[in-house]
Amino acid sequence: MPHASPTGTEGNDGNFDEFFSRYARELAAVIALAIGDVSAAEDAVQEAMTRAFEDWKRVSQMARPDIWVLRVARRKAIDAWRQRSREGALSSEAPAPSAPDALQRLWVRWGLERLTPDDRMLVILRHRDNLSVDEIGAALRKRPNTVAVALKRARRRLRNILKETD
Repeated sequence: MPHASPTGTEGNDGNFDEFFSRYARELAAVIALAIGDVSAAEDAVQEAMTRAFEDWKRVSQMARPDIWVLRVARRKAIDAWRQRSREGALSSEAPAPSAPDALQRLWVRWGLERLTPDDRMLVILRHRDNLSVDEIGAALRKRPNTVAVALKRARRRLRNILKETD
C-alpha cells in the first residue's frame, strides 16, 4: 500500500476517481491475502469504496483515506468469511492456491491460510506492506501495544504451524 506523503495530504485532493484508481486494487490484494478469497476481497473493497464515495467530503479530509477504506473493507471481508464459515462453505472443497514461484512462498502461504483473518491481516500489514505497529494500530483502531502483542502471537502461531509440518 502506498504511504502518505510527508504532509499527510495524499488522497485529499477531493478527486474520488483518482483515489479509487490508485488504491482499489492494492487494498483488494491486501484483503485477499488476509482472507484467502480474491472475489470476497474485491466485493469488500467495492463496498468500502462505495461508502467512501457516499461520504467523500468527510473521507477525503482524513490524513489517510486509504487506511479508512482498508478498515471498512477488512470488517466486511471478515464478516463475510465468518458467515461462510458458519455455513460450512470453507471445507476441503476450497480451491487450492496456484503454484507460486518458490517453495518457501508456498509454504508461508499455506501457513498463513491456517491463521485467522485477523492474524493474517496483522502479519500482512506488518511484513508485506511494511506498516509500523503505530500505523497498523491507527488502521485497525487499536492501541499500538495491543497490536504489538497480537502481532507477536500471530507470528508465534505461524511459526508453530510451519514447525508442525517440518
